[in-house]
Amino acid sequence: MSAVPPLEPALRLAVALLHSYWVLQDPVDQLSVARLRAAARELGLAGVTEPLTEADLPRLRELRDRLHRVFAAPDPAARVATLNEVLADVSAGTVVETAPDGALRLTPLPRPGPVGPFAALVTGALARAAAAGGAERFGVCAADGCDAPYLDRTRAGRQRYCCELCNNRAAAAAYRGRSRRA
Repeated sequence: MSAVPPLEPALRLAVALLHSYWVLQDPVDQLSVARLRAAARELGLAGVTEPLTEADLPRLRELRDRLHRVFAAPDPAARVATLNEVLADVSAGTVVETAPDGALRLTPLPRPGPVGPFAALVTGALARAAAAGGAERFGVCAADGCDAPYLDRTRAGRQRYCCELCNNRAAAAAYRGRSRRA
């Protein structure tokens, strides 16, 4: 079995943003500039979060909500269309850059303001993930009471839950339902 390649740092930062809201944590909204900065530092992307302030939190929440809609769209075509809408809003166009390994990649040019570069970075990472793996790999958790987004990185492409906790909760609920019927 081949190993799943690691997520690019910008995509991991996008996931950190998306997972800052989860109905199974208390409080459900844990978005903060400090949290984003810590995640960015860990990923070697500190420069993109340093200009952010607490005053930017409403725009960051709006970005998070819009990116969540990408994952929650009903089919791959709708996911791509929703992602393209977000890309158009957060970037002033796209350029082709050479990555450190020499490969070419598309990079959105950020709109001005402190949220612009961050938004362009994480949205561009999602666009690259969609282009590489397909928009059918974007989804929201199937567990009752949870609609956290996930990026399906399984070989078979059959992921339905955002995490092991939700998978276990759903399996236990299904077992209890079968036991009651028996």
